[in-house]
Amino acid sequence: MAKSEPPQSGGTQQLLATLAGRSCPDCADGELERDTYKDKQAVVCDQCGTPRVQVWSPSLD
Repeated sequence: MAKSEPPQSGGTQQLLATLAGRSCPDCADGELERDTYKDKQAVVCDQCGTPRVQVWSPSLD
């Protein structure tokens, strides 16, 4: 039987969208943007690369 990943919830997508565009709290010039971090959906700073949010999906092993 093939494994499938659950679809991302609307709450997760809303959280990522809400944080994108805000100022980075870790550096003076950075802005948060949606990206990937260690192969996960995330919001990271475009200047310092610090992840603010990472989204993990449950393992279906």
